[in-house]
Amino acid sequence: MVKRRTVIKDELDGQSKNLSWEDMTEQFLNNMKIRGLAYHTMRWHGENLKAVLKALRLKELPTNPAMVTESMLKDVILKMINDGLSPNTVNHRVRTLKQFYDFLIDEKLVANNPTVKLDRKKSKGMIIQAFTEQQLTALLSIPNKNRFVGLRDYAIMLIFLDTGIRLSELVSIELQHVKMADSEIVIPHGKGDKFRRVFVSSRTRDTLRKYIKARGDIPGNQYLFVNFENQHMKGRNVQERLTIYGKKARLEGVRVSPHTFRHTFSKLYIMRGGDPFSLQALLGHSTLDMVRHYVNLWGSDLQKMHRKFSPVDNLNRPIFDV
Repeated sequence: MVKRRTVIKDELDGQSKNLSWEDMTEQFLNNMKIRGLAYHTMRWHGENLKAVLKALRLKELPTNPAMVTESMLKDVILKMINDGLSPNTVNHRVRTLKQFYDFLIDEKLVANNPTVKLDRKKSKGMIIQAFTEQQLTALLSIPNKNRFVGLRDYAIMLIFLDTGIRLSELVSIELQHVKMADSEIVIPHGKGDKFRRVFVSSRTRDTLRKYIKARGDIPGNQYLFVNFENQHMKGRNVQERLTIYGKKARLEGVRVSPHTFRHTFSKLYIMRGGDPFSLQALLGHSTLDMVRHYVNLWGSDLQKMHRKFSPVDNLNRPIFDV
């Protein structure tokens, strides 16, 4: 029995010595792809592993996963903390490391798992920022709706506020996904690559209709939101535009971001009578864990609930005149 274990260990060591961190990362991500995980999930894990690799190199530690020890990873985590990374960011990287080494163990690419005793850093209670109605009024009054860029950005903010969708979901919307007759937008590839529908108010729909008319037909580009050069608008461009409007509106104490719109949608939806179950479906959450931070109520039909409690329809109407 002892001899058999020794042979297996030698085989593992010999195999793993020929594979670099990058090689094993590629195998890890390929396995995720085979399992059908979403592109954004794979990219997120890949970026976390790149960050750990960079930290290992900066500390001149071994980068072969088979040679990395628990103490080395703790040194890397301590460096991240000392560099000022948030507890959430550190915890995300620890989470990725654990999944990475679990995969390597399962595939017999390494003999030992140095992440078994790694603990996640304790963080303070979650702070959920949301816009006040006064801040929304100020923010939505900034875009010049008589210009293409202003109308586009205004439409983007209304969609964020009216649906609570993620930034990655917004920039993935194509013209075919907008169903004007049903006042809905199809999200074909949400988090976890899950399909869902979200609903928009009549005001958001009318603004979208005007924007699409101004956008016109662009051969070879079916994405809903485009820049002034008729190219697909990227997520970083959307965030840059929101930041500009936040500064012009002189908003303080709140980050002007897609996620703040998402929290605001959730907050106003619940405050005006929406329930956590319909909210969970509209936001695309697989569980109620996040929604529990908002409320604990009951609910029913999604489209009916959205028409009744739409944050856009219930804000001060003058700010939505186009």
